[in-house]
Amino acid sequence: MNFLRQFLFFLLLALLSLPSYAQRKISAEVVDESDKAKLKQASVMLLQAKDSILVDFVRVQENGKFQIQASDTLDYLLIVSYPKFGEYFQTIKKGNTDVELGEIALQSAARLIEEVLITGKIPVVIKGDTTEYDASSFVTEKNAKVEDLLRVLPGISVDASGKITAQGKTVEKVLVDGEEFFGDDPTLVTRNIRSDMVDKVQVYEKKSEQAERTGVDDGQRVQTINVKLREDAKNGMFGKVDAGGGLDSDNGYYVGKLLFNKFNGSQKIGVYGITSNDGDYFLNWKDQERLGINESVVFGTGSVMVFGSSDPFSSWDGRGHPQALTGGVTYQNDWKDKKHKLSSNYKYGQIKNDTYENTISQNSTASSILDQNTTKESNVDANRHKIMGKYDVAIDSLTSLTVKMSAEKTQSEQFSGVTGETQRNNSLVSTNFSDQQANSTKDVMTYDAYLTRKLRKVGRSLSLSVRGSNEREDGDLKLNSELHNHLTDSKDIIDQLKDLQSTTSNLATSISYTEPLSARWRADITYDFTQGLASTTTSSYNKGADGKYSEFDEEFSNDFDFETRRNAATLNVFYKTDKVELNIMNRLRYDDMFQKNILENNKLSRDYTTYNPGLRFRYNLNKNKSIHINLDRTSDLPNLSQIQPLRQNTDQMNQTIGNENLKPSSRNNIGFNYTSFDILKGKFVYMGGNYSLTENQFSQNVIVFSDGTRVMMADNMDKNSQSLNYYSGYGFDLYKKLQIKSMFGLNASYSTNYNRIQEIDGSYSHDFLFQSLRFEDNKNTNMLYGANFGFERQTTKGFDFRMKISPSWNLMRSTFTPDQNSEGFVLNGTSDFTLYLPKKFQFYGNANYQYEAPTKVYAEKFERLLFSPGLRKKFLKNESLTLDFQVKDLFNQNKGYNRSQSASSFTQQTYTTISRYFMLKASWDFTSMKVSQ
Repeated sequence: MNFLRQFLFFLLLALLSLPSYAQRKISAEVVDESDKAKLKQASVMLLQAKDSILVDFVRVQENGKFQIQASDTLDYLLIVSYPKFGEYFQTIKKGNTDVELGEIALQSAARLIEEVLITGKIPVVIKGDTTEYDASSFVTEKNAKVEDLLRVLPGISVDASGKITAQGKTVEKVLVDGEEFFGDDPTLVTRNIRSDMVDKVQVYEKKSEQAERTGVDDGQRVQTINVKLREDAKNGMFGKVDAGGGLDSDNGYYVGKLLFNKFNGSQKIGVYGITSNDGDYFLNWKDQERLGINESVVFGTGSVMVFGSSDPFSSWDGRGHPQALTGGVTYQNDWKDKKHKLSSNYKYGQIKNDTYENTISQNSTASSILDQNTTKESNVDANRHKIMGKYDVAIDSLTSLTVKMSAEKTQSEQFSGVTGETQRNNSLVSTNFSDQQANSTKDVMTYDAYLTRKLRKVGRSLSLSVRGSNEREDGDLKLNSELHNHLTDSKDIIDQLKDLQSTTSNLATSISYTEPLSARWRADITYDFTQGLASTTTSSYNKGADGKYSEFDEEFSNDFDFETRRNAATLNVFYKTDKVELNIMNRLRYDDMFQKNILENNKLSRDYTTYNPGLRFRYNLNKNKSIHINLDRTSDLPNLSQIQPLRQNTDQMNQTIGNENLKPSSRNNIGFNYTSFDILKGKFVYMGGNYSLTENQFSQNVIVFSDGTRVMMADNMDKNSQSLNYYSGYGFDLYKKLQIKSMFGLNASYSTNYNRIQEIDGSYSHDFLFQSLRFEDNKNTNMLYGANFGFERQTTKGFDFRMKISPSWNLMRSTFTPDQNSEGFVLNGTSDFTLYLPKKFQFYGNANYQYEAPTKVYAEKFERLLFSPGLRKKFLKNESLTLDFQVKDLFNQNKGYNRSQSASSFTQQTYTTISRYFMLKASWDFTSMKVSQ
């Protein structure tokens, strides 16, 4: 905490020491030249004359007058504009006296026949729902990327991870000339395309694909940024090469990156490659449900436990020392006036990682405390090929078709070794170990076709879609494990080889018809049919007398066929005006699930009928302010793995049994949201909240046996769970002349849920009657009260910084273990800075601070500061070559440690990770495009 206090004091002192300037007033009256009518609500913008950076913005009042503040040390350009009138430009020289411009008479555009007035560019233009920035009006460094340009645009912020917030909303898509670039990974655009290639940056809420194609607004929006390239930047090539190496006390680190792009009009070709062992290799592969080696591989509605690991391609969780090689190529083109559009890309990834981790956990029951100490070593070697393609064709002016296809192949090898011991009330009750060696090959193919037809009547349309996937996985798992019960001095030893095979086939079709009922009302009705077929086979073999795995183990072998069918009808009614949007939703669904156990020759089927209504309401106070209210009901169905799970013995400490009496769970939700944003003044306000109540909540009934083993069964709780949360934020210009922005927010949450735990003497047997036990309900209550505030300055000159501090107070309550109820203070802080020095030097860094106060459970506080500074030097006339010296984790505090608490369970983990190291890296930006520097 001493370091944090010193840092905050230093920042406060720096802000207080910033120079202040005298202010003067600029005022005038704006009228129509022809009849002297007051032009109220006309726009008045004040720009810095030297670089056109926006300083302030006001609207003309009802009496036709305006007043705006300016510093006395700078020259300015004043711009007055009004729809369908010519613009007024006036240079304001620096000085210490107020400026009274008198009457400003704007001339109607109809009378401006031959007169052209060009004295400057408008940096920000609001066109309906779209905010458009002129990129050349904002100053960035040479060879800066789109991400650097976004940082200096008013109303847009970018954090250290590349996450973009525009007008108070998270940006989900970044397009280039209206098209996706390498799929929809925003950072491939923002961190690789140069800012001097950009003409305009547009921010808007993108309508859904169906709304754009049918012309019928369904109210669905995605916050989007569209980067429009300059015409002279659409022919040529550009790219970047990074190469770096470094050391710590034990290991060497390296990183190499290549990005190459070639543009020729509408044709775009891109290639990238990354190799590293410092954890920086992510490219947001999306499709996470199909990626990598999940802990549970799901086939239709059943699942089989294979081995435990997170997907190594989608993200690095900070564990181990990953070695990665990834790359890809993309091609985009359109022809015949964009009636035909083609995009395709290929990606390859290879990941290797070795990890070591230790987990200490404590679980409490009514009469005992169970302490477990587990050590795990694992390594993974996986690779994936993936190809994707999309073709759009406008068959005629009313009909369009989109076809998408993808195929991927994943191969993986993984080893996991686990040793552990369990103590009950400080007495050793069991020890266990497990070695698992798994190999698998997985092939996936997907297809998607979407046809829309606008009918003769405006607003009437018909849409058809077909989606599907086919998947096959083959693998084997070698399992060696032992569970030693010290109470009975018995051992359960497993030495098996398992053959794993699975296939899945999914098909989903829908037809939707939209009918305009009036100018403001419309309705659409949709029918959906979905079918999933899956087959999974696990053949387990014990080692025979000859030393070969030849003895078939029927108890832990599985051969299941799954089939799911869904028929659903949806009726939506919409009402839309400029001010009001209303959507009333009704969805009726029938689900039919079937499972066949081929080995035991038995069948299981379930069917459910659910009705889920909903309502969305939006009131637009004006173009920048709106209120949203939503009410909906959703149903979660039990899957067949909960009703009758596949038997497994890969984890002898935990077993799962089925519950044939499970019922659907229903969640009722109500939420509201208010947003207000003034793009030119740089102010935004948002607040919202949500309340949900869940009936028949799914929970785990847990039995803990005397040796520490557990048996779990999914069940419906007869008490409702609830959650309530609130959030708000306010952002504004703290010191406009120095372009320092600030924001603060408040948040709170409250939730209750239930689970059941029972402890019994003895050990688990397969004829154990779970339903015969009487469980005691455990009520878990969690509360959080938090705030956040931050400051930032992003100008690419002088001293830029971004800082955010988030204090909170957490409370946890459990009726089952009241002596372990806890509450405590938590503080998180992040910051990054860049100091621009003479001779093309830059000093930069980022910091992440975590603090957790002691609680009843954790007597020791947890505190960690991760600080990574660096020094950069730019070379060559165009500054295209840079050399960086970086120190990652300067204070060597990234030791691989975390702890968590939930209900009656407490966990502490330590693991290998990447700590302090030094790296020297060179980067070269190259281009053949003749864009201005």
